[in-house]
Amino acid sequence: MEFKNKVALITGGTSGIGFAVARKLAENDAKIVIVGRNIEKGEQALADLKQIHANIEFLSADVTKGKQVKDVVKQTLDRFGSLDLAFNNAANDEITPTPTHKFSEEDYDRLIDITLKSVWLSMKYELQIMNKQKSGVIVNTSSVDALLCSAGTAVYSAGKSGVIALSKSIAQEYGNLGIRVNTVSPGAIRTPLLEKKFENVPKEEALLLENKYRELNALGKIGSPDEAAEVVLWLLSNKSSYVTGQNIIADGGISFI
Repeated sequence: MEFKNKVALITGGTSGIGFAVARKLAENDAKIVIVGRNIEKGEQALADLKQIHANIEFLSADVTKGKQVKDVVKQTLDRFGSLDLAFNNAANDEITPTPTHKFSEEDYDRLIDITLKSVWLSMKYELQIMNKQKSGVIVNTSSVDALLCSAGTAVYSAGKSGVIALSKSIAQEYGNLGIRVNTVSPGAIRTPLLEKKFENVPKEEALLLENKYRELNALGKIGSPDEAAEVVLWLLSNKSSYVTGQNIIADGGISFI
């Protein structure tokens, strides 16, 4: 019951890994604010979570915008009185591998904003509260692509690599104040973004693509949001009290093949 009455803020909390973490925290009596851009998805996620625990709120925000992030953190503090845990997990749009010479400046700005700037903004305002409290735990979502750096994903990989570097540096900066900061790097996880890839191609091609994902890793399967969420929960918990500035890889073994 270590999460009982803890206040958690989860960006990208309306689906996928973020929602799985929110559900597990709700089952452990945490007070939770989930954040997402899509109001309809957010309200559905809120309704589902409220069946587990009453102290859940949904806020619609674009976490690439500083004022909106600041407002989200303020509303979390106003509603629940503290901020103990943060999972900065805002998802990106579907990434299509694109050669660098064809990648537009507008797409670069958009992708860096959502992968890196959103995490920096979130931590900036979360840390203002945690700094006063002299306590707090932050987990940021990176990606196995930050390690693999696949062809055609240069900007995405750079943004997700930046999340790891940012987290490590901030962990050093705030560790002596009792604040821990880590990252999790998922591989292929069966989230709505991955399912969208399968849905956007013919059935036979989708099966081939799915098999390709399975063959890429040592465990021979696509991970579930719950499996990734368990890693995040451990990082948020006191069980990892001596862990900070680390990147925990949850990819089924892709990165060492």
